[in-house]
Amino acid sequence: MTPRLTIGFISILLLGASFSPQAKEVKLKTLGCMLSPSDRVEISSPVPGVIDEVIAERGDEISRGDILFRLKAGVESASVELARVKAEFSERKVERNQSLFAEDILTVHERDEIETELLIAQSELALKEQELALRTIKSPIDGVVVERKANGGEYVNVDPVLELATLNPLHIDLLLPSNYFGQINPGNMVKIKTETVKSKPRTAEVSIVDPLIDPASGTFRVQLVMPNPQNELPAGVRCSARLIK
Repeated sequence: MTPRLTIGFISILLLGASFSPQAKEVKLKTLGCMLSPSDRVEISSPVPGVIDEVIAERGDEISRGDILFRLKAGVESASVELARVKAEFSERKVERNQSLFAEDILTVHERDEIETELLIAQSELALKEQELALRTIKSPIDGVVVERKANGGEYVNVDPVLELATLNPLHIDLLLPSNYFGQINPGNMVKIKTETVKSKPRTAEVSIVDPLIDPASGTFRVQLVMPNPQNELPAGVRCSARLIK
């Protein structure tokens, strides 16, 4: 007669089955491992002009939409005010003639002419406001100012005024031998340890694996994304990597 398993023994078996083995870490023999900004941009002016003031300083943390610098805009401001006066005059002209429109005292041609004048004046005002807005340059990214290349009073055209970098998250570029190809895929987790900066190992996720192997060096590139809250780690630091399996 086959002995029955007791409830307690079954519980022990189930409890043992629920344990998962610890994840293994495999050290990657990288030919290059570097922490890099996830975004880096040079900010120039969309229109030529003289810098009125540079608000952002080197090392400042900035958010998308923050004002970085302004160009002198006396002429443009005056043009906006003139266009606004014309638009307001055209609005009052239309309002004053509403009763004449209703009584058919004005011809259709005259009514169309007055209303068209208002539309033209409003369009000119919108155009002048956009031209003025171009002289206030705002940040397109969240990040830090890594370099300031111009000061107030300088004439700028296409040359960059500021350089910005996003440090949260960081990107990590790995240069790996071809024998790792196929073993690393997007979504894999990699443990990163910095070499020259004291920091606890952190986990990064594989975001891009190059589909081609460089025939000259027999290597391929892998890009990782690693959170870096409060910009604790600097970019430009070398690192080592372990693949978590």
